[in-house]
Amino acid sequence: EFELFDQTNHRGYYAKLTETDGPTNIADLPEVTTLRSFSPLLNDVFCSLDQGWKYRGSIRSTSKTGKACINWKKTPLADKAEPNHFCQNPDGTDLASKPFCYVSETEREECDIPSCIWNMDCFTGIGVNYRGKQSTTEHGKNCNNWNSDLPHPHSYHSPEYNWAGVGEHRFCRNPSKDGMPWCYTTNLFWRWDYCTIPRCNRDSFDFYRF
Repeated sequence: EFELFDQTNHRGYYAKLTETDGPTNIADLPEVTTLRSFSPLLNDVFCSLDQGWKYRGSIRSTSKTGKACINWKKTPLADKAEPNHFCQNPDGTDLASKPFCYVSETEREECDIPSCIWNMDCFTGIGVNYRGKQSTTEHGKNCNNWNSDLPHPHSYHSPEYNWAGVGEHRFCRNPSKDGMPWCYTTNLFWRWDYCTIPRCNRDSFDFYRF
């Protein structure tokens, strides 16, 4: 997938294109009238982010030990999983450490799904999908827990911003869709600051690691 921007440095309005869209004329996209920058996007298709609870790839249908996965329709998580035999991590209330599958109706095993590095060790686009663990800012300030209103009250702990990856942690995120990941600081006299996180590029970062 790619994010397209009508301003340089991954700013401005953007549209998202996937390979399933096929050949696309940029002029036909209402969100982006002029293409000035773009960024590739990794999104739980061939590697997993975090614990892989959004992972819906179709690259593994066997467990790490080589056992065949059964269809999720025959498992205790049939109401939460996609109805196929590929590895997933569908239970958002009781997450496993990474995608897994059932090898029988009662036995499940972990799958050998690679972990995404892009948007973990670095960020793409404007960083709204960054889920790494950077917790200090470019000026050396410590990030505050997103669920805290002290010393700086804010509204980003609302469920409305769950999509941005904020929550019970103090890692840099971008719920405001600003230019790059940032955080509120623990410093009473410094409300917020950008974080020093490298931008992803193919020369410096692999897409994933096992």
